[in-house]
Amino acid sequence: MSARKNYTPTEGYTEIVKPGEMGITKLHFGILTLTPQSTFFDHSDDTEVALVALGGHCILSVGHNGNKAYGVLGDRPDVFQDEACVAHIPHHTTYEMLTEEEGIEVAVCKVESHSESAAIILNAGETAAEHETHLRISENVLSDDSSVNARDMPRTLTEGEAICLYRSRDADAIILNITRTVDDKKTARVQMYNNDVLMLAEHDSIVSVTSKAVSYQLWVQPGL
Repeated sequence: MSARKNYTPTEGYTEIVKPGEMGITKLHFGILTLTPQSTFFDHSDDTEVALVALGGHCILSVGHNGNKAYGVLGDRPDVFQDEACVAHIPHHTTYEMLTEEEGIEVAVCKVESHSESAAIILNAGETAAEHETHLRISENVLSDDSSVNARDMPRTLTEGEAICLYRSRDADAIILNITRTVDDKKTARVQMYNNDVLMLAEHDSIVSVTSKAVSYQLWVQPGL
């Protein structure tokens, strides 16, 4: 079944969902908020990590002394302006983020992986080839009073486990019509609000997305 949680913006890292919770079996999802002149250090352990810059920027060093990748992550003030910069970090790898005069907000997405993939820091709008990552990241921005049906969505958004971060420019909501492939294909209508995170189980699929306001969705899925 689908489930929904609301994220309260908080300094530091907030874990929102992990495998075994709310119908999710593979994905980890959280949000990291760093203030100016701060540092965050972590280890990917047995997961592949994707860092999606929602707003702001930082210096990202992947591997000891940046020997796997080094560069700037982030290139937009918020999710409603331009496209995301994304970094992919392989398993058992350290990474460090350093902010300067500006802070950064990052969606932290993880999936178990033991693939010897390369570390990648992508510029705004760039995407990794399917064989280079075990995470599928996509964004969608809808204007007010707009609707998208399943035929117009990327294939990855209409099948399999998924997590969606939703943001709105105002208090109005987006409505997702979701059909389940069990229980005689009953249809559920899910209404979302600013900073909601939606978890879709593997047996759910999206029929349509209808927005009442200018809205943003970040979609995360395991690789097909």
